[in-house]
Amino acid sequence: MSARTDTPAASASPLDPSRTGLSSFVLKVVAIVGMTFNHACYLFYPYLPVEARCVLFGVGGLTFPIMAFLLVEGYRHTSSIERYAGRLLAFALVAQVPYGLFLARNFNVLFTLLIGLMILHARDRMQDRVQFWIAAAALTAVSALCDWGIVGPLMILMMQTIPERRQRIILPLLVPILGTGLPALSDYLVSFDLALLPFALYPLVGCTAAIPLLLAYNGSRGRPMKWFFYAYYPLHILVLGVAKGLLLGDWSPGL
Repeated sequence: MSARTDTPAASASPLDPSRTGLSSFVLKVVAIVGMTFNHACYLFYPYLPVEARCVLFGVGGLTFPIMAFLLVEGYRHTSSIERYAGRLLAFALVAQVPYGLFLARNFNVLFTLLIGLMILHARDRMQDRVQFWIAAAALTAVSALCDWGIVGPLMILMMQTIPERRQRIILPLLVPILGTGLPALSDYLVSFDLALLPFALYPLVGCTAAIPLLLAYNGSRGRPMKWFFYAYYPLHILVLGVAKGLLLGDWSPGL
């Protein structure tokens, strides 16, 4: 296996103006905007008009596909899986406090990413394919307790194993688009209940819009923001949760 450096495409110049397309820095900024919109919608859901819910959830659907893609890129180039996994675990544990207080009772998405990383590492290290698939199935089952559930590790594994570049972006994103987006849209079309529409737009708009963004990735890092990207996840949940409590007197979890 080739040498790794913990950040996507670290062999590329971090600020190479000759490269066209999007760097990992730009993708991370988009993911940050998406997660902020998504969690703001979850937290303030009862107080928002349906139009705002549609916009916030639609943009929010960009986040996990980008995070999963960058995890795979990071795995391919990291020099230390142990340090990479350690950082994910540390921030997952920290983030679980505001996540559990303000968002949901399951485990946050950083645990989902960590499980995906463990599956990728097991695939490269375990010679016995039967043992690998048993381990992968067990880890995927555990991810049912986490944000994005079993779909998350499945998408991550597909992004790593599908050989053709366009297919390894498009095919994994078809999983949430077809698996959750179309059924949610069908539910809306049956009842025309506008309250159901935002949940359809989350995968249909967000995951679909993520496809051209990921296809435009140019393999460069751009401006470094590794620690900020990790730290932003728990901090923005804490800020949004406290803001809702102070402004509205509502300290209950989202939705």
